Amino acid sequence: ALTNFIRSTLPEGNSYIECDSTLNSLEILGSCLEDSTPRTPIYFILSPGANVVADLDKKAAENGLQKGISYHNVSMGQGQDVVAMSCLETAHRSGHWVILNNVHLMPRWLVELEKKLDEYAAEGSHDKFRVFLTSDPSKTIPIGILNRCIKLTNEPPTGLKANLKRAWCFFP
Repeated sequence: ALTNFIRSTLPEGNSYIECDSTLNSLEILGSCLEDSTPRTPIYFILSPGANVVADLDKKAAENGLQKGISYHNVSMGQGQDVVAMSCLETAHRSGHWVILNNVHLMPRWLVELEKKLDEYAAEGSHDKFRVFLTSDPSKTIPIGILNRCIKLTNEPPTGLKANLKRAWCFFP
């Protein structure tokens, strides 16, 4: 019912209904990268079956970044806050990308991350600097981080027709 209402009420309403089924996750990520800035991280809300790291790895390679050199992937957990801050500092100055996985595991540290991102914004970061965050849905993510981020989720489509449409989008 809501789908029909949007289609008939909004100008070009059909484009809002069909947008996710015509783009694959790489194309959506590419569009978000165009909108992102050194001050605007991209925050992935994880859902079952989504592999955002693989998509991000592909986009990093397309942008000439090398894993471990100019593209840093940190899985958050005990003791990884120091590693993450070191990677962020290097990336901020050199224009690298940093992905911090599972940030919901370290809610107290996220306040420190928010302050650090504020410092980088005031100081001015390298134009190519990007930060990506992943987490499960969580109520512990500071509102300041959520407000500054582009938020993405990749939920599985409902129904056979929607699943088939999405599958076709991944064929070249």
